[in-house]
Amino acid sequence: MTRRIMMAGGVLIAAASLVAAGCGGSSSSDTAAADTTSTTSGEAPEGAAIGSGATFPAMAYSRWCQESKTCTYAAKGSGAGIKDLTVKTVDWAGSDAPLDAGEQKAIGATVYYFPTLLGAITVPTNVEGVTKPLNLTGPAIAGIFDGEITKWNDKDIAASNPGVTLPDKAITVCVRADSSGTSYNFTAYLAEVSQGFADKMGTGGSKTPNWGATVSASPGNPGVANCVKSNQNSIGYVDLADATQAGIADKAAAIGVDGAYVAPTTAAIAAAGAAATLTDNLVIDVSNSTAKGAYPLVATTYALAVEGGKNMAAVKKVFTYFLGSKAQGELAGMGFAPLPANINKAATEQLAKLK
Repeated sequence: MTRRIMMAGGVLIAAASLVAAGCGGSSSSDTAAADTTSTTSGEAPEGAAIGSGATFPAMAYSRWCQESKTCTYAAKGSGAGIKDLTVKTVDWAGSDAPLDAGEQKAIGATVYYFPTLLGAITVPTNVEGVTKPLNLTGPAIAGIFDGEITKWNDKDIAASNPGVTLPDKAITVCVRADSSGTSYNFTAYLAEVSQGFADKMGTGGSKTPNWGATVSASPGNPGVANCVKSNQNSIGYVDLADATQAGIADKAAAIGVDGAYVAPTTAAIAAAGAAATLTDNLVIDVSNSTAKGAYPLVATTYALAVEGGKNMAAVKKVFTYFLGSKAQGELAGMGFAPLPANINKAATEQLAKLK
């Protein structure tokens, strides 16, 4: 399948403020923003642990690094963070997706996954004449992103929004330009709920999807949020914290689960997390939960460390703070949900492996 992308110009991603990213110019999202970095956490004392990676949790990681004075964090996307960890330019990395086989082979050592928080991948829209959040089913969202649904007044969108006047306008599809764990979790969900999407795009998730739709690509979750905000008749996918920061959280769709529609709230994130199954490697799947009140598009994000890696004592201090009660207690105020007690306990016990 040929990728069709209009990509935003390169911009620096700041976790705690919206990036002013445009949606013009043509290029390939595989190469965009790979080197786009911005240290979001300010200065840290000598010997602090250096981290980089996912933009999804960057608001929390930036705040925690500043509070604890144990780390710095550059938000540049999960894939870029994993590359930095591989070549040892950082001590730890942030990722919303597990390493693929190639990434694991390149590192060549055990990678420890430390869940740090739960977050919603919202699906904000900016539709002409529509002033309230839309109701969308998972298959309808899949149809938009795989190119089957191209107009806002499509019957599959209209069916879940009775009484709403939808324009006969083309849909602008805003996506990530960089290698992204948010993209991974989003596409994994769409492949699970839509056989048509899975047939076109493949089963499982991808950090660099080959979208079926014509898309406007921007680096980082803040870039996608700005693309939606700046383009009428658009749709995108972005974490709740960045949607709130951009002022578009009130346009985030409620997503259909068994005929009901659930909005992305911290309570709905927590409901999905409460039903999660604990795994030996702590890679936790909370997407498409059938738990009562659960938002279906919830992702776990991880802080990663390599066995025998450098500066392990400092990394251990960082992760200890991230899992502590003060840091976890701040998450709801940022649009995230804290880890369920059993997952936090398992992650805390795993800290003993960082030597």
